Amino acid sequence: MGIEAAPLAIVSRAKEFAPEFFAALAQLAKARDYAQDLQCDPWEFAVEIERLLALGISSSDLRWLIKKGYVEHAREITDSGDLARRFQPSRSLAFTRATCFCVTQSGLALLRAKGGLNGHAAASPPLSPARSACVPQWDRDSRVLYVAQRVVKEFRVRSPNQESVLAAFEEEGWPRYIDDPLSPSEQCPKHRLRDTIKGLNANQKNRLIRFRGDGTGERVRWDPIETVASEGGFSTSVPQDAPQANRP
Repeated sequence: MGIEAAPLAIVSRAKEFAPEFFAALAQLAKARDYAQDLQCDPWEFAVEIERLLALGISSSDLRWLIKKGYVEHAREITDSGDLARRFQPSRSLAFTRATCFCVTQSGLALLRAKGGLNGHAAASPPLSPARSACVPQWDRDSRVLYVAQRVVKEFRVRSPNQESVLAAFEEEGWPRYIDDPLSPSEQCPKHRLRDTIKGLNANQKNRLIRFRGDGTGERVRWDPIETVASEGGFSTSVPQDAPQANRP
């Protein structure tokens, strides 16, 4: 029995140190910090499953985190007329698009023990080389967007709306979706976001990334046009779920 148990312990320790696990826990810890700052229920800032999957973690990884007691999950059942988010507890490990997650005290303790928490802020660890090569990087000071150290877009003239979207993606660690981050104005928000997305896709020096809406006019998504292959090479790969017509 002792000989068989050792590999399981090794797997467990390896997962606790995996960068994508820390990235997911750090994102959840950041959401919890927001809730504590506003003195509200942590579930008001529960993180949607798609945002965690965008960090490189898998559904199986999330199930493991649940069974280890590092995160909790529930299905969101909020209606448009609700004043607060509502959730239905779930014991099932079958996830849907409505599944959301919160970090537990055990998850926070793990982050703290491994140096993933610095005071109130949750710091995401460096991504693995394979994933970091695919994730964009926005340099606010030089106003340059990079993918895999290649310049995708450079702003020689200020473009506040486009730069605000890129800054929001950078701040959140480049999840696949973000809510419209643009400040309120007299212009129709949906039209303004649509125009901003068109601008982000225009005049790219290296077409490695494509921005688009989600059909609601309230969120922005990014997809890699080319995926980084082994040894830093590139292979063309248009996102399969990207619409073929009426693209922004």
